[in-house]
Amino acid sequence: MPDIYQQGGFEEIVLYILGAIVLIICWGCIYAFFRAIFLFIFSKGDDKEIKAAWSSIRYMILGLFFTVMVLFVSPTLLKFMHFQGAEKYTPTAIFTYMGKIISHITGLGNIIVESQKMNEFNGNLYYDLDNPSSFRL
Repeated sequence: MPDIYQQGGFEEIVLYILGAIVLIICWGCIYAFFRAIFLFIFSKGDDKEIKAAWSSIRYMILGLFFTVMVLFVSPTLLKFMHFQGAEKYTPTAIFTYMGKIISHITGLGNIIVESQKMNEFNGNLYYDLDNPSSFRL
C-alpha cells in the first residue's frame, strides 16, 4: 500500500497548494499595481478615482505582505504543528513548485521539448558525406 507521505504524495500536494496561493497573491498584486496606475492616469482629478487608486496600492502592499508571510511563516507554522516532512516546505521549494505551476499553465516547457524532439538528428543527412563535393554546407 502506498504511503501518503512519500515523494509525489502529500508533500507535493502541500507544496503545490502553497505555490498556487503565492502565485494568486502575486498576480493580484500585479493587477492592483496596474489598476492603480490606470486610475491615477485617467482620474482627471476625480477624488473618487484617486481614492480607489490609493486603495489599489494598499491592496498591493497587503498582498506583498501576505506573500512574505506564506513564504516564510508557513514553513515555521508547519514545523510548529509537527507536520511530517515540514523541513521540506522551504521558500526555495515553494518557488520551484510555482515554476512547475506556471510551466503547466503556459505549456512553454512542452513546446520546447516538442521542438527539440522534432529537430533531433534522425539519420537523414542534409548532404552526402561520401561525395567529395565543394557544394557542401
